Amino acid sequence: MATGDEGFAGPWLEFEKELGERPLLHAPIEKCAEGFMRLGAKMASMYTFLLPDLAVKTEDRTTEDGLQVRVYTPEGYPGGKPVGVYYHGGGWAMGDLDGDDASCRSISKGGNVVVVSIAYGLAPQNKHPGLINDCWKGFQWTLKNATSLGGIDGKIFTAGVSAGGQLALGVALKAIDEGMLDALVGVVAIVPATVHPKGVPEELKAKYTSYQEHAKHTIDTDDAMLAFWEAFGPPPTDPYASPLLHTRIKDLKKVYIAVAGHDTLRDDGLLFKQKLDDNKVPTKFDFYEGYPHYHWTWPSSKLDKPREEFLDNLAKGVQFVAS
Repeated sequence: MATGDEGFAGPWLEFEKELGERPLLHAPIEKCAEGFMRLGAKMASMYTFLLPDLAVKTEDRTTEDGLQVRVYTPEGYPGGKPVGVYYHGGGWAMGDLDGDDASCRSISKGGNVVVVSIAYGLAPQNKHPGLINDCWKGFQWTLKNATSLGGIDGKIFTAGVSAGGQLALGVALKAIDEGMLDALVGVVAIVPATVHPKGVPEELKAKYTSYQEHAKHTIDTDDAMLAFWEAFGPPPTDPYASPLLHTRIKDLKKVYIAVAGHDTLRDDGLLFKQKLDDNKVPTKFDFYEGYPHYHWTWPSSKLDKPREEFLDNLAKGVQFVAS
C-alpha cells in the first residue's frame, strides 16, 4: 500500500487502511479482470453490500437487434418525463447490466425517471466501431419506445459512468450529427473518459496531466486505462470515441458532469467542462477533491458520508438534465 496522504481525502485514507491496500487494476486486460474479481471477493468477505432499492422496478427485455436491455421504473412514477438510456462502465472491456444495477437504480429513483440500461458487446471482441454501434442501436430503441416506457414521445437523455460516460457523450453527439437534436434533452456523464490520450490536441497537453499525477492513485491506473483504450480500438481522434474533439459540443442542450480529483480521468472531465463553458452549454458540475475513480461504490462505512453526498448530487444532476 502506498504511504502518505498524497492529497487524498481523509475518509478515503481510512477506507484504504481498513481494506489493507489501495485498490488498483493493472494491464493487460486479463489481469484487470482478475484484479476486479479479486477485489469483489475481498469486498464480499469484509462488507455487507447494500441491497437493491426495490422501490425501483426492473424488467429485462431484448430488442429487435438482439441487445439485452434492462428497464428501470421508479415507484409511483407519474410519467411524462424524458427517458434515460444508460451505458455501463468497465473500460469498454468489462461490466454488464448487473454490475451497474445500483447506478441505474440511483439515477431512476433520484431523478424520478425511467432508465434503460444497454448491454453492449464488450471489447476487444467487439472493437470500435462495433461497440459504439451497439450503443447507438440502444439509443434508437429507447427513442422509439419512449412513450410505451412511460416517457415523453421523442425525448431522451444519455447517461453513463467512466467508459459509459464516454459512450453517453459519444452517442449524444452522434444523435446531433444524425439530425436528432430535438430528441436529445441532455447528458449525464459521471467521471467520463472524453479523449484518447494520443488524441489530445497540442494546445491542451499542458492541461492534460492527470494520467501522470494520478497514475497509481486510482483503480483505473494509467496502464489499465491505456490497455482499455487499446482494447476499445478507436482512432485517437475519432469524434465519437474522443467526444472532446467533436465540433458540435455547442449543440448539447444540458450536461451534468462529475469529476474525481484523484483520477487518471480528472482532466478528461475538466477539459470537457471547459469546452462546455466555452460554448455556453448549460451545465451542472460536481468535483470530488481527494477522491479516486468510482469512490462512492465501495461499501465501507468509512465512505458513508461521501457516498451520500455523491448520490444527492447525482439526483440533482439527473433532475437538472431531465427537467
